[in-house]
Amino acid sequence: MLKLMKYEFRKSASSKFILLVLTAVFELAFLGGVFFKRYNLMGTGMMFLILCAFFGVFYIGLEGIMTLYRDLNSKQSYMLFLTPKSSYEILGAKILENGISILMAGAFFIVLAVFDLTVATLCIGGAKELMDTIRQIMDIRLNIKIASDAVILSVFASLVSWISIVVIADMAVILSASVLAGKKGSGIAAFALFLILSWLFSQMLNLVPAFDNMNLTLFLEIAVSLVLSVIFYFISGWIMEKKLSV
Repeated sequence: MLKLMKYEFRKSASSKFILLVLTAVFELAFLGGVFFKRYNLMGTGMMFLILCAFFGVFYIGLEGIMTLYRDLNSKQSYMLFLTPKSSYEILGAKILENGISILMAGAFFIVLAVFDLTVATLCIGGAKELMDTIRQIMDIRLNIKIASDAVILSVFASLVSWISIVVIADMAVILSASVLAGKKGSGIAAFALFLILSWLFSQMLNLVPAFDNMNLTLFLEIAVSLVLSVIFYFISGWIMEKKLSV
């Protein structure tokens, strides 16, 4: 399994490197704006760092889906399916590598955000001055106070939910390449199934009760997302094992 995960990581390493380089460029712009009191530059760097975080995490998941699609519908990874590994192991390695990459990217951007806020607070003169500057840059009013642990847990819950959506999309891709292979409108049918399952997934999360303790609610949402991801994984692995022909 570890060798398979290492192989999957190598296939996506170039895109992660590009994301890291772009983040470094915008981080330098942000820090330069902070240190030299160039608030326009600071605002530009901050905006692009936010975009890197959002679209970076999104693309990592999307790339995992596209890689699975190419593996199943081309000769790109034909030898992978000739190895003495079960479909569960092959799919599991793909999902684990993708999920770990998403969580690591999320953790990286959270740590980077905390670092940037700390540096900016120290350089600008205090938390109030920093928030006033951000309001001027973003032209918005920030009147909501949220505990830092709740913010981090909310981000983690969003990352886990995104992983679940990716697993659902993987199952749709597998169905398109196996059960629906060669049938007219197979791609449309698989996409429709993805939309339906994604909707059902969101409805399941909506059933999680909202407790007074927000953290407890978020923990339950994370647990539900993980359980559903495991269920979708085993269904997808079974389909690959029984129905897939590569």
